[in-house]
Amino acid sequence: MAYIEVRHVTREFRSGTQTTVANRDLSFEVERGNVVTILGPSGAGKSTLLNILGGMDTPTSGEVLIDGTDIAKFSTKQLTTYRRQAVGFVFQFYNLISNLTARENVELSSQITQDARDVSETLELVGLSQRAQNFPAQLSGGEQQRVAIARAVAKKPKLLLCDEPTGALDYKTGKQVLRVIQDAAQQTQTTVIIVTHNSAIAQMGDLVIRINDAQIQSVTPNAHPTPLDEITW
Repeated sequence: MAYIEVRHVTREFRSGTQTTVANRDLSFEVERGNVVTILGPSGAGKSTLLNILGGMDTPTSGEVLIDGTDIAKFSTKQLTTYRRQAVGFVFQFYNLISNLTARENVELSSQITQDARDVSETLELVGLSQRAQNFPAQLSGGEQQRVAIARAVAKKPKLLLCDEPTGALDYKTGKQVLRVIQDAAQQTQTTVIIVTHNSAIAQMGDLVIRINDAQIQSVTPNAHPTPLDEITW
């Protein structure tokens, strides 16, 4: 059984008499421990799908099986527990708490789960041991994103969801951040899904899913993911 099974998922948003379809009849499977890239232009439905996988949204119809359990049927309370215990999020704009240090931002995440990683080890994993006492405003964009990654992996998530994690970064820093995500995933056997509009980045995935106009265009296994050193954009 695949770790993630998305079956005929549709997500509609209704406003008065108008209906907007963000995801239409999506189906795919993801194996445990894989790095998956979801590629598509802005407005294609990528982030909506990511929100559904992360339990921040629910589909209008269809099934979303995570490790054999259909989270589409979860109550609000069950979704909250799922997000806390099983999912780590990395967003484009970091979403750090400005009046907390890097260490405190990571500690905040580790406190909501029972079996969290050691905070100092997690900061070392992302190369920020020497910046632990700095506030977000004292860190570069790449360092802030690495704090966000540390915060996400501190609670040992089974699923790490990254929404355009390099979108606000320059090329060099973006590649550094992708390497941190890749290394963290390999060390923790975490399943990683990266949403991007960058076709070059997509080639680092074990599976590449292309979405356009709310529908899946292709699901392509990638037996030989491109090493990050060889990716340019």
